[in-house]
Amino acid sequence: MDTEAVVTNIIENVIGVRGVSRDARFLDIGGNSLNLGAVLTQIYNKTGVAVPARMFFHKSDSTIAAITAKIDSQLQESQAVLTVSQ
Repeated sequence: MDTEAVVTNIIENVIGVRGVSRDARFLDIGGNSLNLGAVLTQIYNKTGVAVPARMFFHKSDSTIAAITAKIDSQLQESQAVLTVSQ
């Protein structure tokens, strides 16, 4: 799965913008607390990862790249746990 493409697509669709770069910040491209719920729900439904809402409001964590890195990290951790458990 191309997590960055998934996250970018979700954000673009919810906010109604196109051509969002990986360095774009959620609030800077028109995101707000009202549409954040839809973004978080869709990210969870597509990836199985619950991203903390606070990430979208911190300057250092709110880029598409940072959010994607968090999701990929969570996915790798859950895969490692499954591998060890088997």
